[in-house]
Amino acid sequence: MDNFDLILDNCLTEMSSGASSLDECLARHPEHAAQLKPLLQTALKIERGRAIQPSPAFKARARTELYAHMQAHPRRRVWGFSSAWRVAVSLAVLVAAFFITGTAFAQSALPGESLYPWKLSSERVWRAVAPDRVAVDLSLADRRIGELTIIAADPARKAEALNGYNEVLIRLKSERDAQSDERILPVLKAHQEKLSKAGVSVPDLDNILLPSSSNPILVPPTPAPQLLPAIVPSLLPAVAPTVQIPILNP
Repeated sequence: MDNFDLILDNCLTEMSSGASSLDECLARHPEHAAQLKPLLQTALKIERGRAIQPSPAFKARARTELYAHMQAHPRRRVWGFSSAWRVAVSLAVLVAAFFITGTAFAQSALPGESLYPWKLSSERVWRAVAPDRVAVDLSLADRRIGELTIIAADPARKAEALNGYNEVLIRLKSERDAQSDERILPVLKAHQEKLSKAGVSVPDLDNILLPSSSNPILVPPTPAPQLLPAIVPSLLPAVAPTVQIPILNP
């Protein structure tokens, strides 16, 4: 992750948590303000749009009031905007169209191409405002795998793509738990198969997918059997010798 990407990620995190405002982030990084401003403004608009959740009562009241207003004020002729307003609106539409079109074109960019940094920046904005970051990281990991398989024959671009994939792996590794493993591990196993077919090795991926049985299990040593006490043979009673007494004849 280069310096600009790190600054963008930090600003998005601080703004999402309320620790900093847009102006404060731009003031801290004046050398990147021109690049940061449109991306941070887009993230703010997306975040605010997601937070708007009108209640059913508000929707019903608004619908009733709108219907009453339409009945009381029939449609009349609407006068056109002045030429200055038309120019301003046209410029705003062109800028928005350029930003949206550029972001759309950037999604197909590959490492080493001019639009690839734009693609990475738009992905960071997407991840910052997404409610399920594990799902976003899995999608981004799929993108990096697709890029790797396409440019595997180009060493320089392959190194850049590998670096991007390893960054996603680090985030997925930190997000692992008993529940998320059910989603993460099958995707990573599929990645391992694709990379193997393409002749690409990713040691960090292999380490994550090592089977649990490969980890040594320490078994406590079996205690040595206790020796039974030696059996002392019982002493046999001494046999008294038989003394024969001769019998004298009278």
